[in-house]
Amino acid sequence: MQPYKIYILKYARRDAHSSEIVMGDYHMSPTELAYYMWVVTNGEHTAVVDMGFTAEMCRRRKRQWLKDPAHLLDSVGVNPKKVDHVIVSHLHWDHVGNYELFPRATYYLQEDEMQFWTGKYVKYPVFNQAIEVEDICAMVRYNYDGRIQFTNGTQEILPGLKVHRVGGHTKGIQIVEAVTASGPAVVASDAAHTYRNLGEMKPFPILHDVPGTLDGFETIQRLAKDERHILPGHDADVMQRQKRVSDNVCVLE
Repeated sequence: MQPYKIYILKYARRDAHSSEIVMGDYHMSPTELAYYMWVVTNGEHTAVVDMGFTAEMCRRRKRQWLKDPAHLLDSVGVNPKKVDHVIVSHLHWDHVGNYELFPRATYYLQEDEMQFWTGKYVKYPVFNQAIEVEDICAMVRYNYDGRIQFTNGTQEILPGLKVHRVGGHTKGIQIVEAVTASGPAVVASDAAHTYRNLGEMKPFPILHDVPGTLDGFETIQRLAKDERHILPGHDADVMQRQKRVSDNVCVLE
């Protein structure tokens, strides 16, 4: 099996404060939140991790658009129309919005993640402000079409590429473990929003379960070779820590 490369695609950003990122931080220090998609590929096998959001949603949610995700995918040699495998870490609006880009893909999603977002608690704003109803409905339709493969816990998706359910941020958020030439790496997505969340063991304030989040931090650290082999969901510093391909793309090899 050839080792994987993980391409990190930064398509949007926003200015934020530290109090929005770390539970218990009241300093309001300026910081940046980045929005990413990931491509895990070894030439033989390719999986896209998360789908980001559309330009229209960017305007609605008042984020800063940097580059169209389809163009970023093309820049690393991935035609979204030919992608067979899309791993959905969780169903928040900023991770599941570009499903129409992938007309032939199978979507891999933890079963209890789907159950939660189609269950009784989604009527409460504390939860539903983080989702777009049409995104959830699209996943339900894809399930009826046979395009959702539900995962439960740990599952190998492709040779050398696994998902692990960690929970915490959402009911069934999953992370992605991939074998790279330099060691095992983890696409943490929002199981660890930033390096600071992980390093200080302090969750992001939007979450489902604090103990589950902390357990997830430990799982991420156990699976990855070291901190460089961890890719958080929204830390702008990722672009400085990894090998730069272009202004909006870097790679972990």
